[in-house]
Amino acid sequence: MILYLITEEWCAYRGKFNWAETRNRLEDAAGEPCIVLHYTQAPLETVLSLPITALCHSGCGTDFSEYDVLRHAEYRRLVLECGLPQIGFCGGHQILARFFGSTLGPMRRLRTDEPVLSGYRPKWFVEWGVYTVRIVRKDPLFAGCGPRIRAQENHYWEVKKLGPELIRLAESRNCRIQAFRHRTKPIYGVQFHPENSPPGFPDGARILRNFFSIARKARGSVRPSL
Repeated sequence: MILYLITEEWCAYRGKFNWAETRNRLEDAAGEPCIVLHYTQAPLETVLSLPITALCHSGCGTDFSEYDVLRHAEYRRLVLECGLPQIGFCGGHQILARFFGSTLGPMRRLRTDEPVLSGYRPKWFVEWGVYTVRIVRKDPLFAGCGPRIRAQENHYWEVKKLGPELIRLAESRNCRIQAFRHRTKPIYGVQFHPENSPPGFPDGARILRNFFSIARKARGSVRPSL
């Protein structure tokens, strides 16, 4: 069973955040049922009492300064101690990176000669749409992919510098850390959205299938007991 954790603020989770379609895509990629919880609803003991085989951490549109996701002690404990395979998408990628000692921040201010690609944070440079991402380190997450993939992006923040336990896997022209993995654990972050790939761009679905394949191989070898 997959656990999809919504990292948005509570009101967005209960209202505008449309997670049902993503849940369906995760189930299709994993070949397993997927349950959905808000990050505040998933203390370590609860998660370990369920037959969870992998955690997926959602993206988020609310600035981290406006709610407690980066300061939530139980969520941080879950990430660091659960022993389960994990992957973070976009904001989830940034949250995982931060919990492992990385630094985060906005990409940069938008220059006056640059187009506003979205009404989301119009004064800031954003990656918004399908972009080319270059793989800089071979990893099973990208099995079957070429040296460059095409992936959906929707962000203005990024991981600036990785913590010592994390290894950079991919980059884009404007974002140096597009993907990472933990050095010794099956934990990944991707700045892009493999769970939300537009039609005609198969790399995202392939990356999801690869992650769940990694998770199946890790099953039973990393999970702690209560």
